[in-house]
Amino acid sequence: MREKLVELLEAVLPTHSPAGVEDEMNRIVLEYLVGCAPQVHHDVHDNIYVKFEGREPGRSTLVAAHKDENSLIVRKIDADGRLWVEPIGGIRPVKYGEGPFDLITEHGIIPGILHMGSTHSSDLSSRINDIKTKLCTWEMVYIHTKMNGEELADAGAAVGDRVLVGRSRKAPMYLREQYVAGYALDDKAAVAVLLLVASELARNAPRHDVYVAITSAEEGGVSGGQFIARTLEPDDMIAVEVGPVAEEYPVEMDQRPIVLFKDGSYHYDPVLSRELIAAGKRRGIECQRAVIRSFGSDSSFAAKEGFVGRAGCICFPTENTHGYEVTPLAALENCVSALVEHLVNPLF
Repeated sequence: MREKLVELLEAVLPTHSPAGVEDEMNRIVLEYLVGCAPQVHHDVHDNIYVKFEGREPGRSTLVAAHKDENSLIVRKIDADGRLWVEPIGGIRPVKYGEGPFDLITEHGIIPGILHMGSTHSSDLSSRINDIKTKLCTWEMVYIHTKMNGEELADAGAAVGDRVLVGRSRKAPMYLREQYVAGYALDDKAAVAVLLLVASELARNAPRHDVYVAITSAEEGGVSGGQFIARTLEPDDMIAVEVGPVAEEYPVEMDQRPIVLFKDGSYHYDPVLSRELIAAGKRRGIECQRAVIRSFGSDSSFAAKEGFVGRAGCICFPTENTHGYEVTPLAALENCVSALVEHLVNPLF
């Protein structure tokens, strides 16, 4: 599994897939899922999913991971070419620092740099001084392509265009051949997990009907997951997500998946959560448990709106969430194994 997992990570992590402009991820997902199921669905909300018929009637399950990533949107373009932006999703400039960002226009990609300003300055440069002395916000920084406003307009740039960390910074990095690091493991690493799950279900039919969904527009609104849950009306919905590692949580950075019992948006079904833990145990995988804050998933938002009967969430431990994220490769593999066991040999 490791070789295929790394191959998928190498494919998905360098893509540009800001919410609403997810074509690069769509191409990879569609090409892969065509080999897993006789029919691949692509709905009007840009969700992509396949259905695996169960061996017998019973509860239907939707498993989901989102393919969009944190990004920015242009709110103003100055005459000198400064691009002022605001976030789509919960990201801060400090998580990226000065460096390459790409502007996605109607006609193509224009490279730029996130600018904070020269450190060799004083309080006479008020914006830079604020960055040096206060919490840095997106109102204090800008993107510059070294094109002026007129040149940008001629190149197709406009208010509303997406901006995100430059592709030159997106190649995954591996530490000790045990960890993968990069931007947007949230949630592209989970997409890799679910594509591997789909491969397994293509070979081993689930007990009951299963939908494997790669959802859209999670960052900034969690709309794709709610749309598909409302459309498909599954009994259960399980999200695959990053699991934040922080001092306040009883979570360790190791190969054990994390099963959530509550997040900042809603609580998860305790019976389904225990079923996921039991599925891992049947495969020799111990799972961690967590109740976390400042977090929401496709399944917790869908459950809060009453679109699903039971919601669950299985995560891979992740450091530096919404930044340069790091996770153990073994945790990704164990998420695959636990999910396949739960879907093929469920307790219910």
